[in-house]
Amino acid sequence: MNKKSFLSRSAAAALSAVLLSSSLSAYAVNDISNHWAKDSIQKFIDAGVINGYEDNTFRPNSNITRAEFAAILARLLDDPNVPTEHHFTDVSEDAWYFDAVQKLCALNVVSPADKFNPNSNITRQDVMVMTARAFKITAADKSVVEKFSDYTQISDYAFDAVAGFVENGYTNGYEDGTIKPLQSITRAECVKLLDALDLIADADSLEGIMNSIYAGVDNQFPSTSITGITADNVEYYLGLKSIDGIEEAIASEPLISAIAHSVCLVRVKDGTDVSEMMEDIKANVNPYKWICVGVEPEQVIVKNQGNLILLVMDSTAADAIANSFMALDLGGSQNEIPGEKPDENKPAVDANGLIKYNDYYMDYMGELRTDYVTNFTNKVESITNEYLKDAANIYYAVIPSKQYFINDELENPFDYTAMMNIIRSGIKSAKEIDLTGTLELEDYLKTDPHWKQEGLQEVLNAMGETMGFSVDLSTFTKNTVDGFTGHHGYNKENFASEQMIYLTNDTINNAVVDNFQDKTFTKVYNTAKLETATPYDMFLSGSTPLLTITNPSANTDKELVMFRDSYACSLAPLLIDQYKTITLVDIRYMASSLLPEYVDFTGKDVLFMYNDQIINTVNLR
Repeated sequence: MNKKSFLSRSAAAALSAVLLSSSLSAYAVNDISNHWAKDSIQKFIDAGVINGYEDNTFRPNSNITRAEFAAILARLLDDPNVPTEHHFTDVSEDAWYFDAVQKLCALNVVSPADKFNPNSNITRQDVMVMTARAFKITAADKSVVEKFSDYTQISDYAFDAVAGFVENGYTNGYEDGTIKPLQSITRAECVKLLDALDLIADADSLEGIMNSIYAGVDNQFPSTSITGITADNVEYYLGLKSIDGIEEAIASEPLISAIAHSVCLVRVKDGTDVSEMMEDIKANVNPYKWICVGVEPEQVIVKNQGNLILLVMDSTAADAIANSFMALDLGGSQNEIPGEKPDENKPAVDANGLIKYNDYYMDYMGELRTDYVTNFTNKVESITNEYLKDAANIYYAVIPSKQYFINDELENPFDYTAMMNIIRSGIKSAKEIDLTGTLELEDYLKTDPHWKQEGLQEVLNAMGETMGFSVDLSTFTKNTVDGFTGHHGYNKENFASEQMIYLTNDTINNAVVDNFQDKTFTKVYNTAKLETATPYDMFLSGSTPLLTITNPSANTDKELVMFRDSYACSLAPLLIDQYKTITLVDIRYMASSLLPEYVDFTGKDVLFMYNDQIINTVNLR
């Protein structure tokens, strides 16, 4: 299990209140000073995850009930996306633990049953079962429990969870060689067991400070995960070429979301020029690294307290996050950052960060980033080897960007040949569909990065020849949108417009779309998006981590899963006739570790299809 910050927003808020009040704990307890679990208990009290009693005792050696444990575990978890009603006959709506049990039901931490037995003491194995479900703890080798003399007492339903705790080093059992799965667990044992998962960061660590920053903001954010910033990913997160001068750094980004949101904390080494590093970050970090979503320059904020630097990129609450950071008492002086520096390494790029060529606007590819391209190939291979063993067929395709067609005319051309050599030598488990000869610049929109839907006939021919289908675009109905201005013209006055066409037929009109993030709209084309700042989002409603298109009138049992970027939003509708379902997965916004929970690949065709700019600038998750 990767080390991440699982502290929920409610628990983080309690911890933040402790930090801001500069007290040692939320309140004092007088019966843990000499206890073997003192440090863990104090940490959980400080974080507001577990409470003492009104008489200022904690009673560490008392047993804990199922209701009490449910309340503790619920505080450690983010709220579920949708509410779920439980059916326990012994959990009434006026019970103090009702909300906690309800939350654990929604997150599938507790199994449906007639009774929850809230007032019964919880056993050691049930604590491990519920915790394992909450934090996805499993065991590769269940035989690890056989070292305990009483392992045969472990219930069948608890075996994997207990083995997971042992295999990951979260518990070593008792000195007498037992693990006592059926024994009631004490309050101290419970806290110690949870603390072994490293769920709550120390208050003065970067993760602890990150929790305090979030806790000081009223806005709602998607569930985030903490990633350590290293030499391999520092350019992606901070825009820096190396980690020279950095003592440690972390990034907080959504685990599964299509929202532009990134909060980074950097602890600078002594003797390093903090102001210079802040300027470098501000000048070089990419606010459109998500490609389909991004933030405006004023939503990129760099602040510091002493040798601690904060970088915020957020489209809804950047100022609030920065203000929360500056309000923390971290004991450092505050420096303001000078104005933004132009990037002098891109002479072909205009003041808007674009190349203009014969009325076509396009993003500049920049230099070849071999580490990102290698990450792409490794990600395809790892997903294939880990999750696609039962898939029917596996393919991949690289979509050329508009720069590809004028590359030879640029002063600093991109090395497409080197990129494709890396990809072709790195991907062994999927068959390539070569698209480079199927497109021309005229097949792309002028004011938007994406291709024209009506210009995809040759792309479909190449795909169909390899994947076994045939699509004739002449049979579709053309629908015209006048005055279309795409992503390149966003927020720019007097920018050009063009005509955009989208294609329909009866299958498209009758298809049903299940969008992971937006359940309210179930059609293929969301024309209301044409009136927004991102009109290309009319195709399948734009960016989302997970989406499934169902063809109710399908004459085939074939199903397709596409690992994709936004280009697939206009391509996938043209394939609906060929499949019973098409599932689109975007692992820019969804961690690949979540795939088994959401996607069944058995017997399905799988296609990895990404634009070259994504491959060269984004570390897929």
